[in-house]
Amino acid sequence: NLKNFEKCPQFDEDYFLYYEDFDFCRRYIKQGHKIAITKTISVIHQPSSITNKNPELKLEYSIYSYLLSLEKHTNKSVLIYRLLRISIAALVNLPIDYKVAGAKLKAIGKFIRYNRRLGRTK
Repeated sequence: NLKNFEKCPQFDEDYFLYYEDFDFCRRYIKQGHKIAITKTISVIHQPSSITNKNPELKLEYSIYSYLLSLEKHTNKSVLIYRLLRISIAALVNLPIDYKVAGAKLKAIGKFIRYNRRLGRTK
């Protein structure tokens, strides 16, 4: 109900693809708003022709947004644990599937650079 908001709810600009809806719901739940699912409204989302042509880029954005969501909505130990798991899995799989492992490592690098830019890591 938009009458319950001082201004129109917005998606977080930190997200480019993936998890923006999760973040949206978590932020507004924390403010005391109710989030619900209804069948009376539907949104049809066309798959991206760009990310479907580049599955590694799709994976990179997905992992980056996943880490961003963890950083914003969980505690630091959960984030560190997931960062380590993704990093180790990528390094182990590097000789097996270079493209997928590389996409995971790029996502981690992008996430770390994002946090440095904001002064969240040293």
